[in-house]
Amino acid sequence: MVTENDTIADLLTTYPFLKEKLIERNRMFTKLNNTAVFNTVGKFARIQDVARVSRENLDELLAFLNREIDNRR
Repeated sequence: MVTENDTIADLLTTYPFLKEKLIERNRMFTKLNNTAVFNTVGKFARIQDVARVSRENLDELLAFLNREIDNRR
């Protein structure tokens, strides 16, 4: 289960298919395609930080991520 304290790097390392799902959801997530940003900020940025910066509702983003993971199983 994805929580607000998981880092974006850990999330996408474990579930790489989520990167495209996030980009489809919010164009701000295209920054995840930038290797330098992903390798630096991604290691520290938690899901709650990403939600705030992208102006996503945290609970809705978490539900989306967990639903996408469940659908993939």
